[in-house]
Amino acid sequence: MNVTLRHPHKIEIEANSVIDDNCLLDAKGGHNAGIRLGRGVFLGRNSILRCKNGDIILGNDVNIGFNCEVFSGSRVTLGNDTLVAAYCYFIGGDHDPQDVEASVTRQAARSQGIAVGEKCWFGAGVKVLDGIKIGHNCILGAGAVVTKAIPEYAVAVGVPAKPIRDRRQSESD
Repeated sequence: MNVTLRHPHKIEIEANSVIDDNCLLDAKGGHNAGIRLGRGVFLGRNSILRCKNGDIILGNDVNIGFNCEVFSGSRVTLGNDTLVAAYCYFIGGDHDPQDVEASVTRQAARSQGIAVGEKCWFGAGVKVLDGIKIGHNCILGAGAVVTKAIPEYAVAVGVPAKPIRDRRQSESD
């Protein structure tokens, strides 16, 4: 199985959750709550949930595909019944580039977090950047890079991701 739990006292896994082979859950941080997996979560093979003084909360029945990464420098939440295809990244933190003389590895960190509503669907290879809010019932097309908030019920595609329609409207409207 080879699942690695770092800082396991800060990791909560509810009933009927499955963690596939070669996954890493790292709840590192001095004052954070850590990682919480709701009921019925599936975490696909080779996926990583990694905190750096942040929290990661996966709601009930969240399904994360293989080779995904969720990073949190503050708080990353994925709402109930969200489906994430393979190779997706949720990047809840960044370097602060204000000091142009400092190397990237020595720059201060900043994090605004990521909030994903319920019943969302992320196609393969979607990237969600720090500070993003995605409403309930959204679909993000494969390969999208989410750089701005996405309203609920939106279908969003592209680089950067842009809403192309509202799921409550028929395609012929």
